Amino acid sequence: MKFAILIMAAGLSQRFKQANSGHKLLALLQGKPVLQHTLEQALASEMDVYVVSRPEDRDIHLLACRGHLIKVASAGLGHSIAAGVAATSQYDGWLIVLADMPLLTTASYLAVGRALKTSPLVRSEVNGIPGHPVAFQKPFYADLIQLEGDNGARALLSTHPVMPVKLTDQGCLQDVDTPAMLSLLAQRLSEG
Repeated sequence: MKFAILIMAAGLSQRFKQANSGHKLLALLQGKPVLQHTLEQALASEMDVYVVSRPEDRDIHLLACRGHLIKVASAGLGHSIAAGVAATSQYDGWLIVLADMPLLTTASYLAVGRALKTSPLVRSEVNGIPGHPVAFQKPFYADLIQLEGDNGARALLSTHPVMPVKLTDQGCLQDVDTPAMLSLLAQRLSEG
C-alpha cells in the first residue's frame, strides 16, 4: 500500500496576523520557518508529501518545493482536505496533518502509516488526547472529496470506528496559532 502525507497549509493564519506577526507558517522557529520543520519531518518518512496551499501564498510555495504542491482557494479545512485527496487519487490512503505542527516527528508519521496498513481510519493519540496525523484508507475517498467548511474530517471521525495510534510525541498535539504558542514551542525545543 502506498500512502501520501497531505500537509494542510491553506489557512489564513488570522490569529497570528492579528498580532502583527505575519504568516505563522513563515515564522521562524530555531532559525527555520515553521512549515520547513513540518515538511522536513514528513519528507524524512519517505512517503510522498503534498502541501495544500492557497494560490497567492508564493513564499509558502517556495518552501514546499521539496514536496509536491496543490494550490487551492480554500474555503476551510474540509475544502483543503477534499482538494488534496482529489488531487492524489492514485494513493491507497492519506495521512493528513496541519502545517503548523513543527514538532510532529518522523516516527509519528511512520507509526500512523504502519497502522493505516491494517485499519481504514486511524488517528494519533497522546495520553488519550486525539491529535494528528489523522489517516484514511482509499475506501474513504468519496467521503473525503466531499468535505467542506472548516471542520475538516470531524464528521467522518465521529461516525466511523477510529483506531487510535498511541504515541508519546507531544508534537501530535501542538500547533502554532499565536506568537505566544510559537515562543512556547521554541522554549520546549531549546530545553531538549
